[in-house]
Amino acid sequence: MAIKELDYYVLDMDGTVYLGDEVLPGARELIAFFEEAGIRYCFFTNNSSKSALDYTAKLKRLGIADNPHIITSGDVTADYILKTFGPSPRAYVVGTEPLVMQLTAAGIDCADTAFPDCVVVGFDTTYRFEKAARAVDLLRQDIPFIATNIDAVCPLEGGKVLPDCGSICAMLTHATGRKPKFIGKPFAETAGYIMRNAGRPAHNIGVVGDRLYTDMRLAIENGMCAIGVLSGEMTKDDIALSGLKPHYLFDSAAQLLEVLRET
Repeated sequence: MAIKELDYYVLDMDGTVYLGDEVLPGARELIAFFEEAGIRYCFFTNNSSKSALDYTAKLKRLGIADNPHIITSGDVTADYILKTFGPSPRAYVVGTEPLVMQLTAAGIDCADTAFPDCVVVGFDTTYRFEKAARAVDLLRQDIPFIATNIDAVCPLEGGKVLPDCGSICAMLTHATGRKPKFIGKPFAETAGYIMRNAGRPAHNIGVVGDRLYTDMRLAIENGMCAIGVLSGEMTKDDIALSGLKPHYLFDSAAQLLEVLRET
């Protein structure tokens, strides 16, 4: 897959353009190159704990992008719920207030009702035992189980991490025997959502990211170009042990930019 044939890029954020409040090498310059060259792109994060407005404010504050197009796993989850359960579906949400507001704005009733259409779990930094108990009760009644993303942890500066949606779901699965329908990267629902938003076929889209099991798997399994960066979670040892081989591998966004300038 030739990088020069790509005309749309999907950029991960955590581990690709920043870690916490640290801007990663080449991130600002890569976005400036896209803007100057008229190359279309979006940012996609599996982190459903914040809204697109939150991410826009952060990217502007860090000097990465002034008017970014941001898609989160929450957007794809809302789209999936509406397509699966029809208009005005009801969801019990184990998630942050921004996720609840995002789903509500999409037309999903997030009030705690006796029999919701689904239980939705996100990366919940406000997670409480009461939420877990209510989710377990509903899941034991065979209410459909949906999760915004599969990530086990969210990376922070200094090598630290936070337990992410996948870890929360693991506890609920252990308590109920139920496994969720995961949305977000790397799943087909997300690939379809990206292609519809981009208006481009898969082979013209490059996915830039630092995780094998989300970013690279999304691209490889859905016909997109997998562009790995080693500025976050993924290592060369991980790749050697995996069946997932990125089409391109760079130390950071800075090295990717060097190649794009030469094409």
